[in-house]
Amino acid sequence: MTERPRSTGEMISTLCFIGVGLWSLGTALEAPQPKAALLLLCAAACFLGAARHPIARRLDRR
Repeated sequence: MTERPRSTGEMISTLCFIGVGLWSLGTALEAPQPKAALLLLCAAACFLGAARHPIARRLDRR
């Protein structure tokens, strides 16, 4: 499978996922417990969203 070049929009959305994930993680460290747990979950989802292309490539090989 040949790897196609990423578009500008894909790169921008990846950076946005990383930025929101870092912001959520930073806010979770300062938040009270119930809110912190939810923010950590959101941060994890954002980081997984940022890694969506490598995850898809790995799953596509199987």
